[in-house]
Amino acid sequence: MNIHPVIMCGGAGTRLWPASDKARPKQFHSLVSNKTVFQETVLRFRAPGCAEAFAAPIIIGNAAYADLIEAQLAEIGVVPSAILLEPMGRNTAAVAAMAARLIADRFPGGLGLLVPSDHYIGRPSTFIDAVLEAAATAQAGYITTFGIAASRPETGFGYIQAGAPLSGSVARVAAFKEKPDLATAASYLASGQYSWNAGIFLFDAGTLLAELEAFAPDILDASTQALRAAKTDGARLYLDPGIFATIRSTSIDYAVMEQTRRAAVYAPLDCAWSDIGTWAMIGDVSDRTNSPEPVSISAGECVVHAAEGILVALVGVEDLVVVADGKRVLVASKNSAQDVGKVVQALKDRGLDSYL
Repeated sequence: MNIHPVIMCGGAGTRLWPASDKARPKQFHSLVSNKTVFQETVLRFRAPGCAEAFAAPIIIGNAAYADLIEAQLAEIGVVPSAILLEPMGRNTAAVAAMAARLIADRFPGGLGLLVPSDHYIGRPSTFIDAVLEAAATAQAGYITTFGIAASRPETGFGYIQAGAPLSGSVARVAAFKEKPDLATAASYLASGQYSWNAGIFLFDAGTLLAELEAFAPDILDASTQALRAAKTDGARLYLDPGIFATIRSTSIDYAVMEQTRRAAVYAPLDCAWSDIGTWAMIGDVSDRTNSPEPVSISAGECVVHAAEGILVALVGVEDLVVVADGKRVLVASKNSAQDVGKVVQALKDRGLDSYL
């Protein structure tokens, strides 16, 4: 069995300003450990016992981050199978199409595992075991997603409803649900049938190509053309910008998963997953240490993320997020961590692009 991790590096992470910015978004920062979130994602598939199951990673990201991607891979000693570089974002349907085409062309019979580069998984061995179990279902022709065990009535995630069982923890998908209101989320949690949609997909390349041909042939065609017209520089493949710009921007969920009869879900997956989308979420899981350590006097339950060499002092405050990065400082209540992205919009509105 050969599973090809396809690691998506497209997210902007605006809710993690000021550390996450246009030049160096969320995934390329050390947010939860001494390695970057991208590096942690790559290393998840290089752990002892994984070598036989997982091939070298395929990285897909914006061309602006090509040097960052290569440098961070070199730091952890990982040589990629390929680095596909997009001239602009076109969402996950295009990413999935190019990944499936590349795997089908270069590694016939191979499975692809589409994963975001900017998520946290606290129990990686549990996650890897789930992928290996689901591989048999993927080889049997099901595009398999992973439903995270819901621990609270969360309104910020989409949900997956499990249907008829297929094998072990894998079932057919009964329905995909958009982000619900609180009452609906509570009913999902109470039913025990729903899990969070983490945007992770395991697929046989040939199966995904066939489903794209059936439900999104325009995306498949343009993605294939952009890939085959790409300019190669070592591991880098610079996707053709003229062709790539014509690709319809939509998610793989909308383009294929909500229409195909080959959708399956491994659920519930309890691997301590988080999309670490806010500073409050990062505070819940981070083992990163600031240098120097903050000074805290009569302060409690604060999240502090300071760039190297910046000292933060907290006096008589509680439940704050404090982020200090160069000439930019964020101070927010934990309860307002979801609204940090509004700062980015406010800076754009004021023409302060140099702080983005």
